Amino acid sequence: MKKLADRTFWWIELFAGLGFMTVGFFQDCSLTFGTAIISLALWPTLFLSAAVCVYRLLHFKTYSKSRGFWLIAALCVTYLLSTFLNRQYGWYENIRTLIMQGILFLMVYCYKESRSAEDIRKRRVWIGFYLSVCAVLTVMSFAYMLLGKNEIFYPETPEMPLYYTGFYWGRLYGVYWDPNIGALMCCVSLLLAIGIFSKNHNIILRIAMGCLVVLDVLYITFSDSRACRIALTVGVAVCAVLYTVKSRRRGITVLLAVVAVVASVALPTAIKTVYNNSVAVMEKKETVSASSSAKPSAAAKPSAEPDAIKVTIRPKETNAADISNRRIDIWKSAIEIFKEKPVFGVGHNTVLAYVEAEQEDSYLINNDHMHFSSMHNAFFDILVAQGAVGLLLYLALAVWCIIAVFKNWKQISMQLQGIAPAYLAVLAAMVCASCFMSEILYVCSPMSFMFWMALGALMQTVKKEEGEHYAKSAKRLSRSV
Repeated sequence: MKKLADRTFWWIELFAGLGFMTVGFFQDCSLTFGTAIISLALWPTLFLSAAVCVYRLLHFKTYSKSRGFWLIAALCVTYLLSTFLNRQYGWYENIRTLIMQGILFLMVYCYKESRSAEDIRKRRVWIGFYLSVCAVLTVMSFAYMLLGKNEIFYPETPEMPLYYTGFYWGRLYGVYWDPNIGALMCCVSLLLAIGIFSKNHNIILRIAMGCLVVLDVLYITFSDSRACRIALTVGVAVCAVLYTVKSRRRGITVLLAVVAVVASVALPTAIKTVYNNSVAVMEKKETVSASSSAKPSAAAKPSAEPDAIKVTIRPKETNAADISNRRIDIWKSAIEIFKEKPVFGVGHNTVLAYVEAEQEDSYLINNDHMHFSSMHNAFFDILVAQGAVGLLLYLALAVWCIIAVFKNWKQISMQLQGIAPAYLAVLAAMVCASCFMSEILYVCSPMSFMFWMALGALMQTVKKEEGEHYAKSAKRLSRSV
């Protein structure tokens, strides 16, 4: 009976995770952003996730042994306390975010101490789903670009962003409402594809992963997301170092690792340069042809938005005077809020309500773009939402995990085999990207799902005795061969 119950809830966990990612994909896709389809996917997901959480709470002793569990619980408590202390600015959205974040922690990060084939299989399904949907959205993005399907979506409220589809301002939005989000999604996809490529020797699967890597590199290039290019380089560097340390053919592996890191830096720049030069040559030929065939009396009709729809990838930053693209002013505003509410913050979804009531001259609501509710930096988001207490708890969790991973890396890599470096690379890349955009926390996104899934997998395999068991098994296997 117990086995049947465990098996049943394994399937519920599997589909709850797929539903969670589906909601995130719908929110990140400009074709479904803000539409009713999100609710249609959300409610079944919440129902399944609630069942998972109830089941895990019934087995509290088992799952509470997850590393960092009590730090995460303390984070949730301080989040709730911050919401209560700032209830005059609103509370409903904060509670909803807490529920979604709590589900993510309990369902994706928490684990049983014993590593099982079922856990590995579940993660494989989740990763396969992520890679498949990401590939479809990225292909659609290039299709929109090639077909010239460029549209503008105007916000209904000041808090919502102005977003596009297709190719605007020299950047590929495609079917992602934000090119930075699309680029980060592709960056995570690329690193996972590298892990699968290195772990599996199936030729068809390797070809598929190779094609996916090429597609991801192209989107990161055409989106011109500087934050994600940095994240890509960091992620590839982590992969390169870890695979080099593990490899027995050290000389060849070091050479390949250096080539991979250099390519992650140089390839997007090279593709961008070649593409822009080709477009410039074509535009010059078209201009010469048009001028030679035009009538002398014909008047040129200027475009309504001459700089909006560009064919070339932006050759330089559109706002050269502010290389941070407004981020520095936003971060200054975050410091101003922290000074007023240093201990427990102002709550996550009540930032604008607080600023409008207490800091009317804040840049967050006094700019020529939009009302910023996000700090475009995960650490500033925490500092504003949960104050110094929240940030210290998050940093403590980060340090705890870093020590556990590097102290036990031998057994982790042995148990997770070739995918372990990719997991760690995803964590490093997302932390890097989160210095310039809001991911990992307070969001329901496929990338945050992959982050906590990867972290949970690493933490589940740090037990020394399990590592020694797998080491002995490997030795016996090598002797028999």
